[in-house]
Amino acid sequence: MIDPLVRTSVRALVLVLGISTSATAQGQSERYEKLQADAARGDTDAMYELGEMYYLGTQARHGGPERDTERGVELFRPLAEAGHARAQWRLGWAYEMGSGVERDAETAYRLYTDSAAQGFIHAKQTLGKLYIDGRGTAPDFDRAYDLLREAAEADVVRAMTDLARLYQDPDRGPVYDPSRAVHWLRISAEHNQPTGVRGLSEAYLNGIGVERDPVAALRVYVEYEERSGRAQTTAMLRLLAQLSNADRALVDRVAEAENWLSDD
Repeated sequence: MIDPLVRTSVRALVLVLGISTSATAQGQSERYEKLQADAARGDTDAMYELGEMYYLGTQARHGGPERDTERGVELFRPLAEAGHARAQWRLGWAYEMGSGVERDAETAYRLYTDSAAQGFIHAKQTLGKLYIDGRGTAPDFDRAYDLLREAAEADVVRAMTDLARLYQDPDRGPVYDPSRAVHWLRISAEHNQPTGVRGLSEAYLNGIGVERDPVAALRVYVEYEERSGRAQTTAMLRLLAQLSNADRALVDRVAEAENWLSDD
């Protein structure tokens, strides 16, 4: 039987949350209406923010518009043509992903280049990745390295994992340095970047750029799960399947001692 005091507290909490959610929705709805009005008057910042609202659809539950990537692209395009760096990057992303527009890596490359030339750091990351993969342009690992290192040092997390790829590859990276790769993978993992988490775990598992440590390889996923609240059962099982019997016995002892497998 639920204590009456607890029941009253729960009802009060639900009421407060309901009011909070309603207030948030009202605030976003008003923000959306204001952005529409400002955009109609030619406010470029409002046009961009409105474009993101449509393109991402993240505010739909809070009074914003439903996701409409094509409408978002319509708003980004004139801004990009007028030299708006962030709109150039976002429109380039749309072309790269084929989201709201037909996929076109060459157009994405051009837009990223224009945006990066204005110093927009996220465009430097996406442009660097195109240079690595040779999409929309010929591969250029030296150029990719310079762009990605600059973006990583500016705390662009996606750039950290791309830069790590170059440090780990003696055939493509202009600087082969697995230990530097681990440095950037660790920082990206601490920011809960899934690619960084997987890369750091694999580095420990295979002893690349760091001393081999199967316990540390598994702990990377445990810590990620604790920070993010995202279950990593599949990743952990896949990792365990790669271990020798001796490694698994060691991991089991440490997991039991540290309560990794606790049901609490």
